[in-house]
Amino acid sequence: MALRGHETLRTSLSRLAHTEKLPSSLLFSGAAGVGKKLVARELAEQLLCASPSPKARGGCGECSACSLVRVGNHPDLRIIELADENSTVDDLRATLERLSLRPFMGRRKVTILNDADSLSSVGANILLKSLEEPRPENFFILIAETPSRLPQTVLSRCQRWFFDRLPQEEIEAVLKERGASQEELALIPLADGSLSALESLRTKGELGKDTHAIVDAAWRGDHALITKAAQEWASEKSSLRERLAFLRATIRQKLLDAAGDSSAAAVWANALQNALDAEYLVLERNTNPTLTLWHVLESCDQKLAVSYQVTPNSRPSLMERLTAT
Repeated sequence: MALRGHETLRTSLSRLAHTEKLPSSLLFSGAAGVGKKLVARELAEQLLCASPSPKARGGCGECSACSLVRVGNHPDLRIIELADENSTVDDLRATLERLSLRPFMGRRKVTILNDADSLSSVGANILLKSLEEPRPENFFILIAETPSRLPQTVLSRCQRWFFDRLPQEEIEAVLKERGASQEELALIPLADGSLSALESLRTKGELGKDTHAIVDAAWRGDHALITKAAQEWASEKSSLRERLAFLRATIRQKLLDAAGDSSAAAVWANALQNALDAEYLVLERNTNPTLTLWHVLESCDQKLAVSYQVTPNSRPSLMERLTAT
């Protein structure tokens, strides 16, 4: 299946690799499920290919090196899943120590560190040594959804590449290649440009339907219902991350649907910013989830459009709302 999306970014990376100007340490950042790891593998294939074409991204696809990369058995490519509970600091140390050996097949080695923002401080310090004094044949690709979690010392040694969310037409093309049903295609607008979010929507469809219904109730100003929903959602610790993602995606779709209504768009735009802030506050700062969710839902009330028109700057951020309570 062909890799889709991020055309400009992939072309730039390919050109740097072909001209021998690719930095030894790269950081791919962006939302989950937008293709960062797939692009990393494509670039690794190009770096390890025996005869890459200067006019194409990735490897030739025919040599033994490309075949081994595609089946995950190339001896000079290491992919470390740092979020895996079985991954240890000792595993990372052992992998990095092996980089002092010469490449087995070609003239390069590539190490992909997936979920690099899961690195412990000890792991980051171990990695830092390899980034500070890289051997010319070694290339590192760090993949992170939240790069701010990484130490500045690591960030400063990586060239950063940001991956945008996928357009709906790209996601639709991928799903059609997979033979997706009409029910799955109908979920695309709620996926917010992420294939992993779409998979979560598919497997937890009832969660999405419930979120959509509560957001509609918030728009109508049903404060009793949104208070109850905020309390129930906050108590569901195992699905809180997915709930916040559903909330953000639902509000984002409401904003897109309100393109011709400036009053409604003003409400949804403010609510969307609050939903984005809520993910950070709840998941990163451990802010009270009940109160945070309630404020996000409360900011969806259509009646707020009147005050926004009278005083356009009367839109306190979620942080300001929580500080004031």
